[in-house]
Amino acid sequence: MDECSEYFIEPEGGPGQENPINIIFNNNFNNIDLYLERYVVVEIGQEINCVECNAFEVEEINLSDDCLLPVSCLADPCLVASPCELNTPVSCESVYCGGCYADFYDLNNNLVDCYNINDCTDVGNVSFGMCDMYLGIALVNGQCSHVSGCGWIVDGVDYSNDFYNSFLECEENCMEVDYLCEDIEDNYEELHTGVYSECELDNDCVAVWGNCDIGLGGCHYAVNTEEYPFYQINALVNDWGTYECGGGVCDCMGLPNSVCNDGNCNLAYCFDENPVGCFSAGCPEGYECIDVPGNCTPSSCFCDESNWYGNWICTEDCGGGTCLPILYGDINFDSFINVSDVVLLINFILNPDTSEYLEIADIDGNSEINILDVVLLVNMILTNY
Repeated sequence: MDECSEYFIEPEGGPGQENPINIIFNNNFNNIDLYLERYVVVEIGQEINCVECNAFEVEEINLSDDCLLPVSCLADPCLVASPCELNTPVSCESVYCGGCYADFYDLNNNLVDCYNINDCTDVGNVSFGMCDMYLGIALVNGQCSHVSGCGWIVDGVDYSNDFYNSFLECEENCMEVDYLCEDIEDNYEELHTGVYSECELDNDCVAVWGNCDIGLGGCHYAVNTEEYPFYQINALVNDWGTYECGGGVCDCMGLPNSVCNDGNCNLAYCFDENPVGCFSAGCPEGYECIDVPGNCTPSSCFCDESNWYGNWICTEDCGGGTCLPILYGDINFDSFINVSDVVLLINFILNPDTSEYLEIADIDGNSEINILDVVLLVNMILTNY
C-alpha cells in the first residue's frame, strides 16, 4: 500500500457526501489507532507526494464531540468503562459521536491508551525535563527508581505506561530480581542524604520524623526544606507494609533542631532556639541580615549534646547579624527614609565596599548602586514614599 493512501478522513455525512481526503502522519504522532473510525478534528498542512498518490500532512488531530448526530447511549460511557490500567492519573471524557466512547486523558490533556499496556521501557536515557513534578517509579538503567520531571510525554512519545505507583509493581513487571526489604531500607536512607540534605544556611534545613515506628529508618533526619522528597518517601513506606517488612521500633525524643554544617544539614539535639545570627542562619522572606551596631548576636554556635537536653555554645564576637524588615531606602535602619539615607547612599556609591547594604540601597532593583538610586530615593522623600 502506498504510504499516502494508508489513512483518510471523510465528512460527517459519510461516503458519497464529499471525496475523502488522504492524510499522512509524521513521526511525532503516537497511538494513531486511537483515532481510527472516530469523529475527529484535523489540522492539515502541506501536501505530500508519494509514488501512487498524494496526501496532506497532519499537523494536529483531536477527538471531538461536536457532531451533528450524536448517539443516544443507554449509560454514560465513563461510568461503565473498565478502570484505566495506567499507573498515572487520568480523567475520562464521554463522547457520543459515532458511538459510545470513554476517552481517557492524562494531566497534560494528552489522549492515552488505558488498556494496551506495553512492556517495560528503561527510561534511563530519557530526559523528562528540569521540573519537580513527581512522575512515579520506573525502570532506570536496570533498576526501579523514583523519577521526577515535567510530564510523561517526551518528543511525542508517551512513557506513562512505564511508570508505577510502587516499587513492588515496578519490580514485578520489569525485573526478574525480587525486591527485598533491604532495598527499601537502602532507598529510604538515600532519600534523606546527598542532594536531599545539602544546604547553605541553617534556614535551608528542617528536622523531620523518620518511620521507625514501623521499623523503617531512624527517629529523625535533617533534610533540605525545599528538596525533601515527601511523595517518594511515602511510596517506600507503603512498599514496606506491602512486603510485610518489619524491624525494631524506636522510642524517640522530641523533634530536635537542625543546622547547616559544611554544606550538609545535621541534627542538633539542643531543644532551645539556636541563638546564632542570621549570617549563618538566614532570614525569613522580606527581611535582610544586617550587622547592627550595639545588637550583639553570635556569628557561630554549636550544640553541646553532652547532657540530655543539650546546650548551645556560641562565640562572643557579636558579628552574627540581625534580621530586619526590608524597607528599601532606609539605609541607616532607623525606620525612616530621609536625607541621612541619601548621604549614606552617596557614600556607598563613592566607597562601594558595602555589599551587605546592596539590596536595601538598590532602589531600582538592578543589582547596582548608582545615581539612579539617588534620584529615586530623593523622589521617595519628596512624595513621602
